[in-house]
Amino acid sequence: MATLTFATATTFQRIQMIEEALEKVLDRGGMFVEGDHLGHYVLVPGGFDCAHEHSLHDIARELEALLP
Repeated sequence: MATLTFATATTFQRIQMIEEALEKVLDRGGMFVEGDHLGHYVLVPGGFDCAHEHSLHDIARELEALLP
């Protein structure tokens, strides 16, 4: 069986690959990734004790759509 690569993956698999990579890359430098049964989220600290929350899955879907 051939090794799965980003180029040969289905759209669903590509989104999963991007999501996993985003979790590793964004889980540093003041941002952190938290997960629950609904998904994983990037929390970006903001002023006045608030944080902005972004779904890793939504970000991955947008990135996958932008890639050739």
